[in-house]
Amino acid sequence: MFQFALHPILADSVYSTLHQFVTHYKVHPILVNFTAALIPVSVGSDILGRTFGKPTLRDTGWWTMCFAACITPFTAIAGWLFWMKDDVGVTNMTIHKWLGTSAAVLLIGFVLWRWGFFKSERWPSILYLLIGLAIVGTIIYQGYLGGDQSFMSM
Repeated sequence: MFQFALHPILADSVYSTLHQFVTHYKVHPILVNFTAALIPVSVGSDILGRTFGKPTLRDTGWWTMCFAACITPFTAIAGWLFWMKDDVGVTNMTIHKWLGTSAAVLLIGFVLWRWGFFKSERWPSILYLLIGLAIVGTIIYQGYLGGDQSFMSM
């Protein structure tokens, strides 16, 4: 899985402790809710702000995307640590894992793009909004895959 730049015994101990914490307290499913809420709120606020000319909605779009970009990498890390033995070899969980990891990385570039609009007090471009809608769709699909695997065993 992960290899830390520590002595192998210490690395195994750190990984084991983090894995136990994330699994016991269900950290990944908790953090997922922030990502799943903040990204659609951001894109929706930007669309409504642009449509109705409301700068407060444009600002909401910026701040919610900023918060999403801050929390989503932790969501992805917690997901890797939450990976269960039952998930190995399950195609949908592999897709879920890599979509989530990709989203966490790509969201950094997306929030930097959004910051440019915020800093210059411009409305997000139509291209930005279209890509934002595609990201929302991807997040929904990715969440569906993770939820399907999590709840099918109940």
